[in-house]
Amino acid sequence: MKPMIRSILLLAAASAVAAAARPNILLVYIDDLKPMTRDYGEAHMHTPNFDRLAASGLRFESAYCQVPTCGASRASLMTSVYPTKERFPNFKCWAEKDAPGRVTLPQRFREAGYTTVSNGKVFHHKEDTADRSWSETPWRPETTGTTFHNPETKAFFEKTRQFRKGPNGKKQKKRPMFEQSRIPTLESHDGTIAVKTMKDLERLGGSGKSFFIACGFAKPHMPFYAPAEAWEPYRLPKIGLAPFRERPADAPTALRRVTEQFAYIPATHDFARVLKYNTDPYHRHMRQGYYACVTHADKLLGMLLDKLDSLKLADNTVVVVLGDHGWILGEHNEWAKNQLYPEALRTALWMKGPGVSHGAAKTFVEFVDIHPTLCDVAGIPYDKATINGRSFATTLSDPSAGHRDHAYTRFGPGDAITTDGYFFSRWNTPEQGKQTLLIDLKKDPLGKRNVAADPENASVIHDMERKLADKISRAKQTS
Repeated sequence: MKPMIRSILLLAAASAVAAAARPNILLVYIDDLKPMTRDYGEAHMHTPNFDRLAASGLRFESAYCQVPTCGASRASLMTSVYPTKERFPNFKCWAEKDAPGRVTLPQRFREAGYTTVSNGKVFHHKEDTADRSWSETPWRPETTGTTFHNPETKAFFEKTRQFRKGPNGKKQKKRPMFEQSRIPTLESHDGTIAVKTMKDLERLGGSGKSFFIACGFAKPHMPFYAPAEAWEPYRLPKIGLAPFRERPADAPTALRRVTEQFAYIPATHDFARVLKYNTDPYHRHMRQGYYACVTHADKLLGMLLDKLDSLKLADNTVVVVLGDHGWILGEHNEWAKNQLYPEALRTALWMKGPGVSHGAAKTFVEFVDIHPTLCDVAGIPYDKATINGRSFATTLSDPSAGHRDHAYTRFGPGDAITTDGYFFSRWNTPEQGKQTLLIDLKKDPLGKRNVAADPENASVIHDMERKLADKISRAKQTS
């Protein structure tokens, strides 16, 4: 055999071995999931599979989204670029339109030879960057997260005369907020997504080719529909209330009210009455519904983990499970996200798999960091100058390793910085001028008072403004 031909064959063989050794990726998005699981310290939660995930991998205590709304958060993570005034302003945004030409996370894997698959809600719009991100047409079920199942729910919906303005601008009937669905888990909307994902694991796991599967569950996004069994651990009236239900004293007027909850009718489970907004019964029903949907997501996650184990894929698959942002669960008498409150920005994030240590990482990570981190894990190159994220691959092997000391988030006309000691947000509009919110997280973890105007905090404000200016500058550099 000629030396040149032999060298080419050896190189090809080495490349094949390297490709076979690359880890698979299973990315599980759970819409609106805040750090509300037992392993995050919420002892009342029934989340055995999140516990299992945390015990077998790494839980991140200080993970933060870049935009507290679903479409924008996902577009930012997938492209690893920060939001700006023009880029990723709201949930309806497209990565393709707001960050044209930016290489997406699944695109990098596809170009590196992976089979990339999207099931359920991954990007907000199924078609967003689809032609270059995914090896196969993105799949979603015919149902949605607002599909109900019980005849009583249908009857209530047919009778109601309450309407809202839908995302498409058209008038739509309001749907009920709650349903204890009398269906098997795998017949729910998210259940069908889990079934499709498990079939893809079976199909691609035996293909001999590395895969990147992204799976997006809808719950615990409102409305709170989940199989009846998921509601069982949470009984009224034992559901607790948020520890602080007021606006921060001296809060700026720019800290506006969240309105997403008004798109649904908070009827009691028997549909006998509609709960009065922000009364104790309203809070308890809302928290119960959120908990039940988290437990529903927990069961589906367990099925995915079981499938990885049964197919003997767990040892060579990096699993990433995350909420797309935080969620306000009655704190400050608010609900949902779409707000610069700490509760809306801190997110749930776990990773497990080859090279990932066990334990908890306390260092700050931003969602833009996930993109380069997974590339490093798989040995996929990227141009650092084109992204805002920084890889935390070192933290995966050493949870005590530092990564960031603060996180940046933007929403509407406001920008925010979160550090270990303070939460700072700033709004600047022609109508209202500059307004700021500063919460001392050590002395006031519940956010009872805005201390931005206190003279002793002048140096803190200066430091926060400096951090904010740096982040905004970095965001503009990638525009």
